[in-house]
Amino acid sequence: MASIITFNLNKRLLFSVITVNLLAFATGNAYSWSSTVLPILQSNNTEKNPLGRPITSSEISWIASLMYLGASAGPISAGYCSNKIGRKKTLILFSIPMLISHLILAFATTIEEIVIARFMMGLGAGCAFTVIPIYVGEIAEMEIRGFLGCFMTVSFSLGLLMVYIIDPFVDMMILSFMLIVPIGFFLFLFILFVPESPYFYMARKEKESAEKSLFKFRDTDVSSILKELDDIEEIVKDSRNSKISSEILSSRTFRRAIIITTVLMVSQQFVGNTIILAYMGIIFDATGTKISVSTSSVAVAFIQLVVVFVSSFLVDKWGRRFLLITSTAGCILPLIMMSTFFYLQYLEIELSNLWWLPTFSLIVFIFTYNIGLASLPWILLGELFPMESKGLASSITAFTCLFLAFIMTLIFPSLEQLIGFHGAFFFFSVNSVLAFIFVLTFVPETKGKSFQDILRILDK
Repeated sequence: MASIITFNLNKRLLFSVITVNLLAFATGNAYSWSSTVLPILQSNNTEKNPLGRPITSSEISWIASLMYLGASAGPISAGYCSNKIGRKKTLILFSIPMLISHLILAFATTIEEIVIARFMMGLGAGCAFTVIPIYVGEIAEMEIRGFLGCFMTVSFSLGLLMVYIIDPFVDMMILSFMLIVPIGFFLFLFILFVPESPYFYMARKEKESAEKSLFKFRDTDVSSILKELDDIEEIVKDSRNSKISSEILSSRTFRRAIIITTVLMVSQQFVGNTIILAYMGIIFDATGTKISVSTSSVAVAFIQLVVVFVSSFLVDKWGRRFLLITSTAGCILPLIMMSTFFYLQYLEIELSNLWWLPTFSLIVFIFTYNIGLASLPWILLGELFPMESKGLASSITAFTCLFLAFIMTLIFPSLEQLIGFHGAFFFFSVNSVLAFIFVLTFVPETKGKSFQDILRILDK
């Protein structure tokens, strides 16, 4: 791996991947925003709370959830735009609502302004998750595609961590202005210095533009680059000729693949990861832990960053199925520990000696969740479907994931009032058990297998 990266990684390619992932970094900022700002909006301190009053439980749920509703529109709208106007223009177009949303939040004094800004933020986030992997996959060389692909999850985790680190030192206005900076850098660098994907040019039958684009991303000899260009032309031609037939959609392989990927996406939400990210500040406040909310949040985000980086090197070594089994099984115990802690708290049992347990439990959960369940469903999405049905499958599963995230974050405050934090975390632990059983029973290993081998496994 080291030699591949040292000798084959073109400087323009690396610069382009880092630049496009500034938008992934900004998306991480957006995801952690509610966790850090909601406690401010709940306070009676009018110097810090721009609304001048504590927000209600209903308002909390809408602020936390509307970003996911906006994000659920991303896989369809951004996917369509990326094929019509290009990957580059689509990313630029959808980053503008993110930038505007932070400007609105900087001066917001009403709940309506905040929820509108959160929805706009979600539009950009949904686009980032949809188009960045496409763009990076199309400009990267095959040997380092996996390595460069992990930049998105690492950048996202860095974005989460940054907000948790600076949160104790700034108010909502300053935070919003600071979060404009990575989007501004992205727009400046991406517009001026980053080329469009050669695949998009080839799809538009602009072979000369595709050739110029590919030459900017490669340091290999001219004959190798021209051969790769011919390969791109062949792939685009095959893709253009491929049609989604009713026979493909009704086949056993497609049905099994769509069930596996959709259930895994649903499991991502039902084990509680999105809820924990969105309401982390409120959850830590409720535990009464001696560790400050900001310190606990930074610890959790740092562990997530480390794990997503390490796991990117384990996927091809240990396999998808093993990591998913480990991940889903590993989520069960920390969620039960959180449920037990909150239940003992509900019974008014003295817990001063267990002040460390909530932070420890969430760190273990974040570690086990991110080792497999966080990223592997998206990898399987690219491995279980043929090219002609991959677009449809991606839209279905990504929409399901993000829309369910909207529903979960919307209802969580009401759910917590109904069954308590102990009931909510017990619900998450039960779903982790179900996810573990599902993976053990139905998810095949795809490591090192050709697409034809995978189809044969799904057809059994």
